Amino acid sequence: MQQGQASLIISVVSEAELLVRPERDNDAEARERISDLLSEDGIFVVPVDRSIARRAAALRAVAKSQRKIGLPDAIIVATAIETGCDAIVGNDADWHGWTNDVPYVHLDDAIKIH
Repeated sequence: MQQGQASLIISVVSEAELLVRPERDNDAEARERISDLLSEDGIFVVPVDRSIARRAAALRAVAKSQRKIGLPDAIIVATAIETGCDAIVGNDADWHGWTNDVPYVHLDDAIKIH
């Protein structure tokens, strides 16, 4: 990213999730580190717009009853789809198969590859 060869798209929902613990702990330093990280070149925090909201609703509507997707996760996946991401990278193995539009890379799998 710093060399301009890749960019990171992050949903504003993910930003909110990152900030929960610093807010709970009233940790101004941690909030600042997160803010600094998300302000780096090549990192783009995407707000929820109507196309993302509609896609998230569609994802939730078609989710099978045994694999329900919550609204925050649906917004994150919808953000990846609507912004044309090459992959979704995360640490939740349950995300596999939620969408065929963008491949999901589980962090544990990525670490094993390298």
